[in-house]
Formats: sequence, structure tokens, C-alpha cells
Amino acid sequence: MNDGSLLIDSATIANILAILAACAAVIIVAYLCYRLVRAVLMLLTKRSFARWTARFAGYIVFLLGIYLIDLWFLGFNITALVASLGIISIALAFASQQIISSLLAGILIAFNRTILLDDWVEVGGLPETGISQVKDITFTRTILKARDGRVYIVPNASLLSSKIVNYSKSGHIEVALPLTLPYTIPLHEAREVILSVLAAHGEILPNGIPQEKEKRAPPRTHASFFFQGYTWFTADPAALTPRVLLSGMTEDSIKISVRFWIRDVTRREEIISAVLGEVLRQLKMIGQA
Repeated sequence: MNDGSLLIDSATIANILAILAACAAVIIVAYLCYRLVRAVLMLLTKRSFARWTARFAGYIVFLLGIYLIDLWFLGFNITALVASLGIISIALAFASQQIISSLLAGILIAFNRTILLDDWVEVGGLPETGISQVKDITFTRTILKARDGRVYIVPNASLLSSKIVNYSKSGHIEVALPLTLPYTIPLHEAREVILSVLAAHGEILPNGIPQEKEKRAPPRTHASFFFQGYTWFTADPAALTPRVLLSGMTEDSIKISVRFWIRDVTRREEIISAVLGEVLRQLKMIGQA
């Protein structure tokens, strides 16, 4: 006790409460800065850039506020601060290697643009994510939401070391659909039926390709000191033509492979189901003729 004031290691209770209140205020201000910067940038640029920049601005405000609290309440001692940072960095290096590696991986993902918000991706490794959408990317983790509703929280270090299939960057994918036909259905008639069904489906390429994108463009690679990425080429109708290929034969049937291209990978099962239903209906008519 000193003049009616309770002391804890030369700091009064009032000072401790003031420091805690100041820390709380700094956290609130940093959060408000994050929300404000994100709201403004969302109107001017892409969501991924807006979120990364807003988080960075929030961290800067938080660190600046902590520095001001230290300067105002405790007095700034550069020697003690450097020594403390050295001890803290050594402790973090041994105790938080996974956090540091995820942080560095998050920075690399941001610069390389391996994945972006709303991209549809599939990440290798266990547990398998299946086709999932990127819902959020932070400095240490990425949040994926699968089509069945499951949410995966993946450390960026694990994400960077995994095989990633980015369906949004590919633009379109090929579907290989195996079918078995009896010899009672001629192959040339089956091929005509299948190709007509594929040509009539609006979600199978080259259906729906805008005229301005029908000219082939070579793949483009953007590279700089910090960034190297791939930009897919525009769709070429000649390269995306559906095909019906003979893949095998048995004593009582022939095996064919139906190959076609789609743009929306999230509707792959629905498109396959619709194609199979219509092909089956028309092939039954041929078999009964």
C-alpha cells in the first residue's frame, strides 16, 4: 500500500485497469478499421484483395495501438523492447513452427493467387475435401465449404504443400462417361443419338460459348518477382467437340466412352444424369424399332 493505493510490482490497480481498457479500445478500433477498409475496397476492387488489405490495415492499427499504450503507460524502452522481441521470436520459432509456416504460406498464396475467394477447388490429401468452394482466406488458414455442406478449415501450410485442382481457373473440364451397348443397337446409330443429345444440352460445350470468345488464344503466364500464375486460354469450339469412342468389346456387348466438356463443375452429376436419361430413352426406341 502506498498513499491508499494498492501496488502490484510498482503498478497501481488503476494503471492496470487503464491499460486493459486501452487494449480493449485498440482491439475495437482495429476491428472497425478492418470493417471500414473492407467496405470501401469492396466497392472498388475484388473481394479477395479487399479482405487481405483490410486485415493488414487492422493488424497495423492494432500494433500501433499497442506501441502507443506501451509508450504512454509504461514508457518506451527500445533496449528492453528489442531484447523482449528477441526472446519472443526464439520462443515462437520453437513453439509455433506450424503457425509461422502457415503465416508464410498464406502470404505466398496471396501473392501467387493460387486460389481466390469463391473458386471451386479440390484439395488432395486426407480427409478428401471433394469439390469445395473457397469461402475465406486468412493469413494462417483457408476455409472451404463442400457441396454437401461440410466446412473444412485447412492450415495454409498444408494447403500449399497439397495438390490443388482449381476448377475455376481451368474454365472447363472434360467428362468421360463409359457406356455398354448390346449388339442389337448399331454403333453408328448409337453415336448419332448420343451426339444429338449432347448437342441439344445447353450446358455442354461448345453450346453457350459467346461469339467473342470463339477465337483461340494461347495460354498466358504472368510472372514477376513476387508472382507467377497461369491464365487459362479462351474456349475453342473445335477443341471442345463431344466425342463417342469405342473402348472395348465383349461377347455380347460393346463398350464406348462418351466424352464431352462442361463449364460448371458443380453441376457435373446433374448434367450426367440428364444426358444418361435422354440417351437411354432414345436408345430404347431404337431397340424396339
